[in-house]
Amino acid sequence: MQTECLIDRPHATRAANTRVVLAIVLVSYFMIVLDNSIIFTGLPDIAATLGLSESGLSWVQNAYTLVFGGLLLLGARAGVISSAHSRRPSVWARSSTASSMLASAASPPR
Repeated sequence: MQTECLIDRPHATRAANTRVVLAIVLVSYFMIVLDNSIIFTGLPDIAATLGLSESGLSWVQNAYTLVFGGLLLLGARAGVISSAHSRRPSVWARSSTASSMLASAASPPR
């Protein structure tokens, strides 16, 4: 009976890891779609404020996407480096999330 549990355990661990990875991918994809929908919603206001044409709005959207992708890669690399050198990379992630939430809460409403 003991050997059967030991044999079945890696499959259960793999299934749990697969579910966690799937959940992370789905949440990150949702955040990307949400982020892009915010940009699409704000484009008319950006065009009116800055006096941009349709080609100018295209540049704004492309520049935002490039910066977002670059910061995403930078953040992933920073996570790999910090997890390799530290036992608690989540402390940095939690503190940066909390500080960004506090900064956005402290900003005055429009």
